Amino acid sequence: MNKTEIRNQIIKEVHEKPLFEKYNESKVRNNTNCYSHALGTTFPYLQAYRIGAICEQKPITEEYRSIEEIKRLLFLDCEAIQLKIEESSLEEELSEGQFKIALFVEKWSNGKINDYHFFRFDDGRWSEKRKREPMVLIEDLKENKVNYYPWNLGGFYKITK
Repeated sequence: MNKTEIRNQIIKEVHEKPLFEKYNESKVRNNTNCYSHALGTTFPYLQAYRIGAICEQKPITEEYRSIEEIKRLLFLDCEAIQLKIEESSLEEELSEGQFKIALFVEKWSNGKINDYHFFRFDDGRWSEKRKREPMVLIEDLKENKVNYYPWNLGGFYKITK
């Protein structure tokens, strides 16, 4: 598949109801991650699920420089797949056709970005997905954040299909 076909498949999936039961299939479980889960796609193409890859603004081999860069690329990726993204809060209520994501970013002591992780909120619950693992429901995001200390909160975002 070429980049246009891959992006079109992602666009199709993010505008439908997510089929997270597909994580039970090895190919899907092993080729998706927290970012694909946050966007709502189970299309098994791991190379697309790095912030900035969908909008083609960040080569996969290039390191992230800041949380601000990650946020900017997140917004560009959402624009590329026709999702409206806005800054939000943990408490903000959602309307029909919306879901929320939480972004956490891990920084090295020298300030460089090491990694990021997403949680997704829809259908009244938080969930997460790691590469090569199934989706997990999160009872309390505030309590679960302890597992990510000293990760920095990159923000809460409301996404409208």
